[in-house]
Amino acid sequence: MSPSSLRCLIPLALACSLGAAQAVQVTDEYSYGGDVSQNEACRRAEERAKSKAIASVLGEVVSSEEQMLCRSTNGKTDDTCEFNQMSWSVIEGDIGSVKDIKRAEAVPRGPNVWSCVLTLEVDVVVPTRKPDPNFQVNSEVYFLAPGTRQRDKVPRKSFHAGDDLLFEVKSTEPAHLALFGWLPNEDNKVYRIDSPIRPNCPQGVLSVADKGKTFESYCLTASWSDAYKDSKKAYDEWLILVATKSPQKWLTAYELDQFKAILREIPLDQRRVVRRPYQLMK
Repeated sequence: MSPSSLRCLIPLALACSLGAAQAVQVTDEYSYGGDVSQNEACRRAEERAKSKAIASVLGEVVSSEEQMLCRSTNGKTDDTCEFNQMSWSVIEGDIGSVKDIKRAEAVPRGPNVWSCVLTLEVDVVVPTRKPDPNFQVNSEVYFLAPGTRQRDKVPRKSFHAGDDLLFEVKSTEPAHLALFGWLPNEDNKVYRIDSPIRPNCPQGVLSVADKGKTFESYCLTASWSDAYKDSKKAYDEWLILVATKSPQKWLTAYELDQFKAILREIPLDQRRVVRRPYQLMK
């Protein structure tokens, strides 16, 4: 197959599940002055505006769990973590054209702090197919307590390097599961986590294997990335579960935008995507 033929297949696949565009005017901003440059702040402001546009048409795309993850104990939001959340907004719909309405790149916000403020007109492409309400997928992440034969399961949202994790998945219908890890603070790539993982689980933490493909368990060990070299003591990492009604072939790694494009090619009524963020601490 020629490269030109391959390029033509992707728009055709998207056209099957995406419909007409709806124009939305939105304003958003992002502050800079420390580690974030003006150009990066404007890029993040644009992504925020796109996310807001999609939410205004399709509904909220960031769960309360994801929002809570980015808040520290003093209630202050981690801007980088929040931006990572918004990166997933375009898997439910798609963005057509984006037009600048107004741009102010250096609005003072305090001593040595400025904001890039953008007003954009965003064309949100609305999917023609809706999620199947009978196809539901839930998950939970547990810390496996050490020192016990049965390895007690404790629900957690934060882990230390070296901790053992158990990721459990339940589906209302038989599903083909693929688990991925996304490390936005390392290289921003999405990596396939090899399956099956059950043999790596400690004795006593698993139920009997489900031949009906409605239940699965993954056992993992948290590790500190060599890329985490600055003064931060915690980073957000993500488990991304893709459940589909029919089998899919996956690569071992994707650029984030490439991975989201692949997900958009799978019709909404044929897939569920579960995002489970957690904090990794030293």
